[in-house]
Amino acid sequence: MTIQSSIKELGLFDLFQVLHINKKTGRLMVTDGPDGKEAQVIFRQGDTCFAVIHDRVPKTIETLLVDWGVIDEASLSRIEKALRRYPTLIECLEGEGIASRGHLENFLANCVRECVYELFKWDRGECRFIEEEIDQRRDIVVPLNTENLILEGARRIDEWSNIGGKVPSRHSLFALSADTREEQRLNLKPREWEILSLIDGKRSVKEVNDAVGGDLFSTSKLIYGLVVMGVIELASGETATVTGPEREGRLEDLLRSGREYYGRLNLEMASAQFEKALQVDAECFEALRMLGEIYYKMDKLSDALIYLTKARLIKPDNQKAMFIKGYLHARLGDMAKAISEWEELQEKSANPQVTELVAKKLELARQWEKVLQEY
Repeated sequence: MTIQSSIKELGLFDLFQVLHINKKTGRLMVTDGPDGKEAQVIFRQGDTCFAVIHDRVPKTIETLLVDWGVIDEASLSRIEKALRRYPTLIECLEGEGIASRGHLENFLANCVRECVYELFKWDRGECRFIEEEIDQRRDIVVPLNTENLILEGARRIDEWSNIGGKVPSRHSLFALSADTREEQRLNLKPREWEILSLIDGKRSVKEVNDAVGGDLFSTSKLIYGLVVMGVIELASGETATVTGPEREGRLEDLLRSGREYYGRLNLEMASAQFEKALQVDAECFEALRMLGEIYYKMDKLSDALIYLTKARLIKPDNQKAMFIKGYLHARLGDMAKAISEWEELQEKSANPQVTELVAKKLELARQWEKVLQEY
């Protein structure tokens, strides 16, 4: 069986589900992804066994193992010669004294998981699944339950909403809490200690993440935990400490600056200004809606969905937020939610041009929902 489609037509969550349910064995290739990236995912009997994201020119598994620090250049030729004596590449690595099988499988499984979670964020690209046997001497095979990966990927997208309440943006600065005493004993995990050591009121969340070499979701989640424990807090100037006219003036300056950058198509600077506006007023509708629109245009769909969801809670009847949020759900593969958003917009809009446009989107969405239900 060969499946060929675009991510816009068949979302990755749905595609992984199809391959899992039908217990397929083969190779999924995703091309023309964000930033020119491509990806390969190996399935065996419906389990996800390997995944890698690469540039236009894919790397061999041996080169990947060198990049990941599993083997060094000196060991590479020895592994290639010894491989013929072993049934699988993992057994060869263990047999040649590189590392124990358990350690290798845990390390490689974590690499595969993070790659899949990153891949789930992609909203564009061309997919092609080819059913074929997998040569375990030339491919890493670490079976992971595909359904669990799907559930965790979806959970991560939802969990961003909670994290955003304490960690407003990747530009936020944190410092040690004023209530934290030097003699206070903290029971933290090594990763939390590493992040805490970088919190100085000057490094942003993104800079802390870059320093620890993690993914932004995991780092933000750990920072969120430190805030909840009262160990750290938003740095001075990050919270809305000003009041009255001064506060309103600061907010309006940031919104105006954000609009100007947006008008010049400088989306990175525009997003930074609107995120600063949220630090002054966490319920600023314009900042929330604009961030949703900006991140949609930057293809950061999960971030866009978080901001537009908050915007809709503040102004449930805002038509532009409804329209874009419907698109986001559709591109994330949730056609039922997309239809719900657009049906509500169609019901509330008095503009005939809007209702006509939404009617066309609804017709396409319902047709595609029927296609998905056939699997």
